[in-house]
Amino acid sequence: MIRNDQEYKVTKTALISYEEALADFDILKSIERGVAPVIAEAQRTSYQRQAAELREQIEAYDALKGGESTEFSMSSFASIGKELISARIAKGLTQRELASLAGLKEQQIQRYEKDAYETANLRRLEYIARVLDVNFIGKITVKPASDAFASDFLNSLDPSQFPISEMNAKGWFDNRLDLRRASASEKKRALAVFFTNSGVIQPSNALHKKTAGPGSRIRQAALLSWQARILSKARRKTGLARRYTPLTPDNIASLVSFSRLPDGPVLAVEMLLSHGVIVVFEKHLEKTKLDGAAMSLDGRYAVIGMTLRHDRIDNFWYVLLHELGHVTRHWGPLLTDGFLDEEGDDLSETLEFEADEFATNAIVPNEAWAASFVRFTKSPEAIIEFARKRNIHEALVAGRIRRERTNYAEFSDLIGSGKIRSLIKNSGLME
Repeated sequence: MIRNDQEYKVTKTALISYEEALADFDILKSIERGVAPVIAEAQRTSYQRQAAELREQIEAYDALKGGESTEFSMSSFASIGKELISARIAKGLTQRELASLAGLKEQQIQRYEKDAYETANLRRLEYIARVLDVNFIGKITVKPASDAFASDFLNSLDPSQFPISEMNAKGWFDNRLDLRRASASEKKRALAVFFTNSGVIQPSNALHKKTAGPGSRIRQAALLSWQARILSKARRKTGLARRYTPLTPDNIASLVSFSRLPDGPVLAVEMLLSHGVIVVFEKHLEKTKLDGAAMSLDGRYAVIGMTLRHDRIDNFWYVLLHELGHVTRHWGPLLTDGFLDEEGDDLSETLEFEADEFATNAIVPNEAWAASFVRFTKSPEAIIEFARKRNIHEALVAGRIRRERTNYAEFSDLIGSGKIRSLIKNSGLME
């Protein structure tokens, strides 16, 4: 959402850049330069999606400034902050002018609007509404009771379904619980605060579908808890990140080339952060077999969560690029559900195939792979030489051969076992 004229100018400049990039984009020339067709097409689609999103924001701001929009509907109380911002713009007030009318500092209004008034209490929201002279007309619908993951999620939390002991031991709650004495209501309150702080106040449709079947609520609770933890940790890094911008094929090639360096994973995290992709590491919970996840934070940042369940160089890069494939190719769905990639999960096979295709081609384009005899080799030296020519780590080549042959005993000395977790922990990226 555009909140002021300065953001409007920045957004228009960004839109012009995307439109110029699309006008100059030649997918055939990209392929001739050695870019995999999958990566080139993903880049173009991502540019188109970003341009459409910016265009929509500009049109919405123009409509507000022009007085075309004077009534705003709210589907939930959580959107009241966004509508107060819309009301200010529609009234023709700047943030400074609203601050003056409200007797507040301009910086306070800027802080409120930055997070859509999430930090403002109910009395302050009502006061801002009176200053803006807006009327609220609405209704509250009392829904019938449903299962423990119904629409009123926070009120329906059942502590017995959540891995409370594991979460408590990991220090995920603001205050560590004394589980021998804590009542069910105290546990429920701790869970509610945990999810509210993360911004996860409703389980996504994707999680519902992933966890159908016997015992699904317990596993769903564990998945949702891990997702909330990832988003909570990502939120602490937003001050260091830009708004998400798609990576170019050259950016992706540079990212993959980091795999050759001892500190390559750390450099990759730093590079992605500069593009608004926040990478967070958190061990999976016992009830899950998660490898990674791709999510959106506030529709502004992309978030990649990784568990490092398999401590191998090949697995790290494949999972990272798989989730980046979701971010690049599926930004729209990320804004609502996110993708949690769990072993044995066959949900959304097409979307998962597209993310796999992105990761595979980012490492070695299918055309180059098909033209090489390395895929038939039994020689570690041939793999190392092929990787050197492609400017990638040999573990990534060995990993692909192992997957294609479904022989995971082969080339086990090339995949970099035991090299990732210690590096990530020593870099302060994981507890």
